[in-house]
Amino acid sequence: MLGALMWLGSGIAAQAQFPRFGHSLFPDSDPRFQGSGEQTGSLSALQLDAFCRQPPEEVARKAQLRQRATQSEAAWAEYTQVLAEHRAALIACRSRRWPQIQAIWVRLHPCDANPGVLDQVFDQVVNLGYNRVFIETFYDGRSILPDGAGGIWPSLQPNADLLDLALKAARRRGLSAYAWVFSLNFGYSYGLLPDRQAVLARNGRGLTTVLDPATALAEDLGSPDEVFVDPFHPVARRDFAELIRRILQRQPDGILFDYIRYPRGSGGSSLAATVQDLWIHGEAARQAYLDLAENPAGRALLERYLSQGYITVADVLHLDATYAEEPRWRQPGDPKPSASRERPLSPELGDGMAQSKAGENWHSTHADSEGDSGNRDLENLAAPRPKAAPPDPTPTPSAALRQERWQEQLWQLSVEFARYGILDYLRQAAQPAQSLGIPTGAVFFPEGNQAVGEGFDARLQPWDRFDPNMEWHPMAYAKCEDGSCVVQQVGQILAVASPQTFVCPAIAGLWGQAHRKRPSLEIQMGSLARRFPQLPCVSHFALSWIEPELERSRRTCQF
Repeated sequence: MLGALMWLGSGIAAQAQFPRFGHSLFPDSDPRFQGSGEQTGSLSALQLDAFCRQPPEEVARKAQLRQRATQSEAAWAEYTQVLAEHRAALIACRSRRWPQIQAIWVRLHPCDANPGVLDQVFDQVVNLGYNRVFIETFYDGRSILPDGAGGIWPSLQPNADLLDLALKAARRRGLSAYAWVFSLNFGYSYGLLPDRQAVLARNGRGLTTVLDPATALAEDLGSPDEVFVDPFHPVARRDFAELIRRILQRQPDGILFDYIRYPRGSGGSSLAATVQDLWIHGEAARQAYLDLAENPAGRALLERYLSQGYITVADVLHLDATYAEEPRWRQPGDPKPSASRERPLSPELGDGMAQSKAGENWHSTHADSEGDSGNRDLENLAAPRPKAAPPDPTPTPSAALRQERWQEQLWQLSVEFARYGILDYLRQAAQPAQSLGIPTGAVFFPEGNQAVGEGFDARLQPWDRFDPNMEWHPMAYAKCEDGSCVVQQVGQILAVASPQTFVCPAIAGLWGQAHRKRPSLEIQMGSLARRFPQLPCVSHFALSWIEPELERSRRTCQF
């Protein structure tokens, strides 16, 4: 297969020799290719296997014709005919085979801009029976758009619009093509921008995910390319919205949002057990957290808890001495109450609020007695004086009891606040595509939302609360020899998903052989088909794993 591109030489030389074909062998405007997917030709003789893979002889014939296509009109015409046949055969096969959508994840490289390379890539996608591709459009702080998304991020290939080229190459072969983007992981280059330091996510120890390997703890270090931003920060949202706007200009068939989560280190950093472990201490997140307070006492309590990571009995006694009411706060996502109506109490504060309310009533009565006393005296003569209310039989809980109760409530509030940041960021990011009728999807790990001991998985990925009208793409990467663990993971997702939710699990592995303690893709697919025949879609991660030689040649431009 790799020999098929030996004719290319350098990209510049090839483009100069065959200028009529530009970056690909088939310009969209060529009438000889338009509608060719409807031709049937010798399709009756073309037999695909159970996974809709092309026969080896067809793969070889197509590669040979692709090699000669720029040198001969006859070869070019024959190649277009083969593409049309393979396209129609794939569409027919997938319409009657499980799953109807079989997708593959594809990362592009600068060398893919050379003429003919994307033709080879997507020819192989069709050869393997895939009819949908997820094109990695923004990853590791780089964009495949030529302008780097407005100059915020460096471009992978400034001299070519790789996304546009890939979308066109995929569609010529009957493939639907999604843009796939990292969402809260903005990459190392972003973390070095002087005017974006306040945008980065911070934990309670003041750390961002831009870590110095010489001084950081080993368990704090993730991938060196990973730099996470504060989902509450308006600049992060603005920068990402600009990236999405430019992607949507290329009109992908859908868009997938990956890294909808917080970072997860190793060892102790893989667990969030205290508020200091949460990535909610950036300036925007901190302000949004404090804005949950419903009164000054609530703000003082939230600020103390966020700053020191806990509250003490002394803190409670100080609140008692400073404020005339109990602290109140609302839940993340709840609207701010208007000043004209009574604000809701914070959850489960207990009977201690009774005395606070009594105090408020006392202040109100006392304030009234300072006012229009003459009129009130007349009213009091005409109406019997009401009996005094009996004393509240439930006294204010002790400071120690309230400290224990509030400590637990504030921990739960903080975790919920962190999760809300993820959900609201995703909602806003997806809205422009949804308004255009373009499908959106969320990529996640099934275990990313789990409780672990007394804490939670540090990613705090609330996938079970993702929009059911979005596509769900769980990474079912469990390892076991027979594939049963993958079936179990997918079953957990389907048990939570709404009936209308489009679920497309991603599995990892190789065709025809076990790999890294995972059975072959054939075995995994068979297990999923028997257990979940209702699944409309399964994806494979990734083309680089399945075709390592092709990946290596594309990385190095050594075709």
